[in-house]
Amino acid sequence: MQDVLDKAREAGMAVLLDACIGSERFHSVVGSEAALARFAALCESGVADLETLSRWADLCERGAGASVGESIRSVLDARNYTTSR
Repeated sequence: MQDVLDKAREAGMAVLLDACIGSERFHSVVGSEAALARFAALCESGVADLETLSRWADLCERGAGASVGESIRSVLDARNYTTSR
């Protein structure tokens, strides 16, 4: 969840912590239409987060490069990106 809130902040939106009930945290996110458009663009960008890249690197180092390639292709196919193979 923190990644989504970070993207909202990066887009220029205000992220407010409204409440903590137990381990659950409740936030409000407020911003302009332009900030919302930037947020949407950030969410749609094809950049993988650091955690995903780290997992892919670990798999490649263990010889599972083909599995990583298949995972990347499935994401690309799901987003209707055309790729050359």
